[in-house]
Amino acid sequence: MPLRSSHLPTLGIVLAFVLLALLGVQAKRTQDALLNANARVADRLELLSALQGTLSSLQDVETGMRGFLLTGDEVFLEPYHRGRVRLVRERSELHSRLAPTPEHAAFLSTLDQAVVRRLALAEGNVAFRRTGTLEESAERARLTAGKQAMDRVRALLGALERAERTQLVAEEQAVTRQLESGRRLAIAGGLTAIVLLLSALVAVNRNFALRARLTARAQAGEARQRAMLQAVPDTLWLVDEAGVMHALSSPGAGRATALPPALADAVRAQAPSLPGNDELRTFNWNDTDGHEYEVRLVRIPDEGALAIVRDVTEAMRNRRDILDRRAFLRSIVDTDENLIFVRDPEGRFVLANLALCDLLHLDPAQVEGTHADALEARAVIAPLLEGDAALVAGEAEWRQLQVRVVDLRGHEMWLQLVKRPLELSDGRRQVLTVAVDVTARLRVERMKNEFISTVSHELRTPLTSIRGALGMLGSGIAGPVPDDARPLLDIAHKNTERLVRLINDILDIEKLESGRLQMQLRPWPVRGLIEQAIAQNRPYAVEFGVEVVFASAADESTEVADDITVDVDADRFAQVMANLLSNAAKHSPPGGTVEVELVRAHGGVRVAVIDRGEGIPESFRAHVFERFAQADGSDVRRRGGTGLGLAITRSLVEQMHGTIGFESELGHGTRFEVWLPVSRAVALDRADDAVGDPTQPHLVLVEDDAATAAELTEMLARNGFGTRVATTPAQARRLLVEPGVRGLALDLALAGDSAPAFLRELRAQSRYRHLPVLLLGVQPPAGGRGGLRGGTVGVVDWLAKPLDPERVAAAVRACLHGARARPDVLHVEDDADLRELVRTLLAGEALTLHSAADLAQARRELAQRHHDLVILDLMLPDGDGAELLPELGAARPPTPVIIFSAQDAPLPDSRVVLRRLVKSRSDAAELAALIKTNLEHWPVSQHAGKETQ
Repeated sequence: MPLRSSHLPTLGIVLAFVLLALLGVQAKRTQDALLNANARVADRLELLSALQGTLSSLQDVETGMRGFLLTGDEVFLEPYHRGRVRLVRERSELHSRLAPTPEHAAFLSTLDQAVVRRLALAEGNVAFRRTGTLEESAERARLTAGKQAMDRVRALLGALERAERTQLVAEEQAVTRQLESGRRLAIAGGLTAIVLLLSALVAVNRNFALRARLTARAQAGEARQRAMLQAVPDTLWLVDEAGVMHALSSPGAGRATALPPALADAVRAQAPSLPGNDELRTFNWNDTDGHEYEVRLVRIPDEGALAIVRDVTEAMRNRRDILDRRAFLRSIVDTDENLIFVRDPEGRFVLANLALCDLLHLDPAQVEGTHADALEARAVIAPLLEGDAALVAGEAEWRQLQVRVVDLRGHEMWLQLVKRPLELSDGRRQVLTVAVDVTARLRVERMKNEFISTVSHELRTPLTSIRGALGMLGSGIAGPVPDDARPLLDIAHKNTERLVRLINDILDIEKLESGRLQMQLRPWPVRGLIEQAIAQNRPYAVEFGVEVVFASAADESTEVADDITVDVDADRFAQVMANLLSNAAKHSPPGGTVEVELVRAHGGVRVAVIDRGEGIPESFRAHVFERFAQADGSDVRRRGGTGLGLAITRSLVEQMHGTIGFESELGHGTRFEVWLPVSRAVALDRADDAVGDPTQPHLVLVEDDAATAAELTEMLARNGFGTRVATTPAQARRLLVEPGVRGLALDLALAGDSAPAFLRELRAQSRYRHLPVLLLGVQPPAGGRGGLRGGTVGVVDWLAKPLDPERVAAAVRACLHGARARPDVLHVEDDADLRELVRTLLAGEALTLHSAADLAQARRELAQRHHDLVILDLMLPDGDGAELLPELGAARPPTPVIIFSAQDAPLPDSRVVLRRLVKSRSDAAELAALIKTNLEHWPVSQHAGKETQ
C-alpha cells in the first residue's frame, strides 16, 4: 500500500522516537560499560594504593630498625612499631582484594612468606641490638640476608603493580573506543540529543557545585575541629559502651600519650553512671607521685562518654604557692600597726589590714570587696581616700605629712599618708595606701615647740628687762652706784650674759638637730672676720687673765691667707670663733696667751686657735665634740660652760662645708683647727636697668623674678627713680658700694629667713646705718594673667631678744633726728617690764612714747594719731604683730618700724612678715608709689650723708 504524505510527519516522529530510543539504548550500553570500566579502574587503583602502602610500611619498619641498630635509642623504633601496625592493615586489604581471584592465591602465599620472613629478620635484629653492640648488630644484619628478603618483597609487589598498571592501560583504551563510538552516535542523534545532553549537563553542574560547597564546608569544619583539639592542653578520650578508651587528640606538647592505669580505671568506672542530659561531671584524681589530674565527663548518645583529662599538677602547685604567699603577706600586713589598704579604680577595697578594720570596727571580710561609699564609717576614713584618682590617672606618688582623722569614739588621730600605684598585668592601676599614726610624735613635737617657744619668749623677754635694767644701773641713769654695790652689779650682769649664752646654745642645738638652722653663706674676707672675733672676745679672755693675739704661722714656708675670701655665715662664723676662743681662754693658765693662726691649706684656709693649757686627757678625746661633754666636771663651776659649745661648733663648721679637728698634748696645750674652702663666688651678673649712669641716684632692688623686677623697674622709673637690680643678697652688697645709692628694696620671698640677718649686717656697718631699707612682699601674677600685687614697709632695724638697750636707743635716735619738734613713738610689747625699760631708756629724748600691750590697743593708738616710729614685737597675745605692717606702710607719711621679737618657732619671723605684706594687695603702680613715698619721707640723720658716701 502506498505511503501517504500525511503519515510522513507521524513517520518522522516515530523515526525520531525510534532514533531517540536507539540513542537511549546505546547510551545505556555505553554508560554501563563506562561504569564497569570505572569500577575496575577504581579497584585496580585501590589495589595499587594497598601495594604501595604495604611497601611503605615495610620501609618504615626497615628505617626504624636501622635507626635503632645505629643508635640503640628506643625513640628510633617509633616508625618501626607504627609500620608493623599499618602493615597488618595493608596486608588485610591486599587479601580482601586478591583472594577472590584464583590466579592470585599463589601470589598471596608467596608474598606473605616474604613479608613474614622480612619481619622476622627485622624483629631478630632489633632484639639482638638490645643486648649486643653496634658492630655485632651490623654484622648480624649483613649475615641474615635482610636486604635480599626486602628485595624479594619489592620484586613481588613490583610485578603485581606492573601487571595491574598494564590492565589499567588496557581498560583505558577500551573506554576510549567506547567513547569514540558514543561520540559518533551522539552526533547522529541531532539536536534532540544535544538539547537533552545540555539539560543533563546543567543539572549535573548544579549538583557538582552544591557538592563542592558542602565538601569545602565539611573540610573547613574538620580543620577547625582538628586545630581546636591540637590547641587545647587536655587529652580527649572516647569511652565506648564496652569501656574501651579511644584517644581523640593526637599526642602533643603537654599531653600524655596514655593515662595512668588507675586513672583510666577511675574514668571507666564513672562513665556508665553518667546521665544522658548533657550534664558535665568533674572530679580530681591524685597519684602517689604527687601528680594531679582534673577529669570532666559528659555523655555522648549512642557512643559512650567523652572524657577530658588535664594534668593540673603545676597549676595546683602554683595555686597553693600563691595561697601560701598571700597568707604570708596577709600576716605581715595584719601584724603592722599602720593602716594599710588597697583600692581598685572603682573605689572598692581589695585589701584592708586589721589596723584599718579596727578603726572602722569591722572585720576584713566586711571591708574587702566593698565600695568606700557603702561603709557606714566612711566619714572616718574619707581624708585617707584623697589622691586615689590622681594615682590611677598616672601620678607616681602621693604624700601628706599630716592628715587628721576622728575615729568612731571621737578620738583625734594624726596620720602620715603615703600612696603609690600598683600596676596590674592588664594595665589597670590599684592604689596602695599606708597611713602611719604620728599622733604621739606630733604631741611630742608640739610639747617641744611649746617648750622652745617658752624658752624663746618667756625667758628671753624677762632677760631683756633684767639685762637692760642692769645696764642702765651700771651706766648711772638711776643715779650714782655705790662702790660696794658695783661688784654686785657686775656679778649680776655677768651671770645674765651667761644665761643668755646658755639659752642660745640650747636653742641652737635644737635647731641643728631639727634641720631648721638656716645658714646664709656669703663671700667674706676671712681675716677681717677673725680680727672682729678677737676684738669681741678679748674682754672675756681678760677675765681669765689671758691675752688673745693674731699670730703668724710657726712654719715660715706656710703661705699666709690675708686676702682669702670664704663662703660663710658671718654670724655663725663669729659664734664658732667665740666658742673656740672662750674655750681656749678658760683652759689657759693665768697670764697665758691664746694664739690665732690663719694660713692657706689644701685649697682653702686653716684657722687655728692655740692655747697653752693642760691639754685634753686621752680618755676624753673621743668625746670632745659630744653634747654636754666636759673633761673635768670638778671645775665646771669655776670655768663655766654647758658642754654644748664644741658640739655646736662642729655642726656649724660642717654646715659651712668645712672641717674641724684638734691636736692636744697633756701639759702643753691644745690646738683646734678649722678648715674652710675658698669662696667660689662668680662675677656679678647685672641686669639692664633704667639708669644709664650708675653714679646717678638710684634704688637697689633685690628681686630674682625677672618679670616682677621689670614691672617694678618700669613703675619706679615713672615715679622718677632709677633702679639697679640684684638677684641675690650677695649681688646687692656689691651694688650698695657704688655711688648714688639712695635706698634698698628687699623682696622677702627671695631673702627668706636671711632678711633679719642681712638687715642687721647692714646696720652694723656705719655707712649703711641710716640707709632707707624697704621690705617688699610681692606676689607675681598667677599663670601670666594680671599684674603683681603686694605691699611694703620701711624697717629701721630688725633686732632679736634679748635686746641690747643701747642698740634700741641708738636706732630710735638715728631715726627721729630731724623730725618735728616732738615726734610720737609707739612701742607695741606685751611684757610690761620691757615697756618700762624702753620708757626709762628713752626718758631723756625729746619724744612722746606711747605703749600698747596687744594688737587691739595698738590699733586704737594708731587710729588716734600719726606716729613717726613704731617699735614692734611680732609675738603678741592676740596675734602676730606683723598684722600692723600693711597699716604702717600705707600711712601718710609712711611709718617706719623697728622689729624685734623672741620668736624661735618653726615658722620664721620673716615668713610671717612676708605673708602680711603680700596681703596688702597693692598693684605695681601703687607699690611703686609707696616705695617713692617711703624714700621721700625717710628720716635723715645728720650723719647719713657722710656715712653713705
